[in-house]
Amino acid sequence: MIKKEKVIVSIVSVLIIIIGFMLLFNRKKIENILKNNKSISKIYENSEKKKNEKIFDIKLKDGKLKRILESLSPDKMEMAVSILKDGKLVDFINNPDIASYSENTDYNKAVENAKVIKGLKELALLSPELGKYFKEDLIKSNFDNNIKTIENRPEVIKIKDRITKLLPIKNSKDTFDQLSEENLIEISEILSKSPITVEFVEKKDMKKYDLEEIVEISKTLYKIGNVNPSLAIEIEEMLKGFDIRKAALYGDLYVQDEKYEKELKKEYEEKNYTFEDPFIRYNPYGRTPLTYGMKYEPSSDTELLKVTIMGIGGMPNFSYEKKYVSGDILPIVGLYPKVENIVLIEQLNPNDKKVIKSKKLKLKTIPIDDKLPAIYIEKRVPGSIQPGFNLASYNLKDEGLPFAFDSMGNIRYILKTGKEMRKVKIEKEDSGVWEVKNDEDKFQLDILGKILGRIGRDDEDAASKNKKTKYLIRNNNILTVVSYRDEAYPTALFSEYGLDSKDEIFKAIIFYDKNGADENIIEDGERVVLYEGDSEN
Repeated sequence: MIKKEKVIVSIVSVLIIIIGFMLLFNRKKIENILKNNKSISKIYENSEKKKNEKIFDIKLKDGKLKRILESLSPDKMEMAVSILKDGKLVDFINNPDIASYSENTDYNKAVENAKVIKGLKELALLSPELGKYFKEDLIKSNFDNNIKTIENRPEVIKIKDRITKLLPIKNSKDTFDQLSEENLIEISEILSKSPITVEFVEKKDMKKYDLEEIVEISKTLYKIGNVNPSLAIEIEEMLKGFDIRKAALYGDLYVQDEKYEKELKKEYEEKNYTFEDPFIRYNPYGRTPLTYGMKYEPSSDTELLKVTIMGIGGMPNFSYEKKYVSGDILPIVGLYPKVENIVLIEQLNPNDKKVIKSKKLKLKTIPIDDKLPAIYIEKRVPGSIQPGFNLASYNLKDEGLPFAFDSMGNIRYILKTGKEMRKVKIEKEDSGVWEVKNDEDKFQLDILGKILGRIGRDDEDAASKNKKTKYLIRNNNILTVVSYRDEAYPTALFSEYGLDSKDEIFKAIIFYDKNGADENIIEDGERVVLYEGDSEN
């Protein structure tokens, strides 16, 4: 009998163990069965709720927070319990010492702190009340900034260490220690886009780099200097007089010219060009859409060429002469837009100007830019007007687009100075050379738009006047230029008055597209010889 009882006890024990394992491994299934069973689901939920409330009560100090957590749905309460398994998060919630978290400089500790903030944000997602509690009760001021600072701290510590090594500039380490996290991240992003700048700062040898690379380095260092004035001073001292600001702002202009020069040279060297079969390139530097450049190998050291643009629509022919030597590019300027221009190129005897040989070209041009204004000629007295072209320093809101038009209102020359130079005033400096000024600099460009150099401003312009008068000495006339007239249609005015005839002999009204003078205006204007010894025949 005793033996039988032992067997029964053993069997029961084995069954209990098996059932225990089944319950252990199928806990979720059983819980789901209990939850879905209407008769006992309420009992189960109440049991789980009390269990979770007990966990909240044990772990958390603040009664308000406990009440908010206890008001959550059963599923969200379970999620909250899971998140609160992180003891460091619980410590932070019970004692939110923001200063120690924000000012920490140890990387490993910063990683732990960032993990705590991640848990806090996960909790805040469970309900609007929790988010409000953390923002208004737990962290009472600058919640978003503090959270962002703690989250970014590990990366910022790495960035600060990395930047100090990447930018070994005198005193820079002390400066970096004073920068905000946003500044450090900004500098890191700037550097990540320019490995060549990192290399340069280490070697500090500008001679090693070509023009395009120097411009990239200048732009990068200029951006970094803009982040903090102290860094800008340290970078300036490191470069020993090299003006990175100018290189950063205007360097692309020179890079573009160098690119065009290389293209022109490559194309020109592909074959032998002669006067009879010259190399012709439209708008060779990308800034003068009503020009062509012509190049060939002359038969003598110097040749005298005459260029004649055949007149269209009642305009006389326009011609000029140019001495041509090997390596030169002959500018063909004063073309009409959106037509096939007939251009006569003549080689002259330099002594008696007789034609030695000639060539006729047919050169197509594109329509003028839509941003240019329309020109209406209200009055024109041929023979009394001083010859030449009307040069207008035309500016849009953030770029210059100077142009020259003839006495019939045809735009015959355009110089796209671009957004790098911003608003400009243009003047004739010398034969075939423009002087282009913006608010702080002065540049020289040739008639084809190639930059000859930046010469800086030697004086400050007085406040721009809306009305300017220019004396035209050859015909004893006065040219009046009105920059902006705010009428039914905003306009500018070019008016020529004969001092001998006592009468207006030329009047051009320029119609703007935009209503404001800050959006489109002719800052200045004059009558100019467009190129070399030009004339209208």
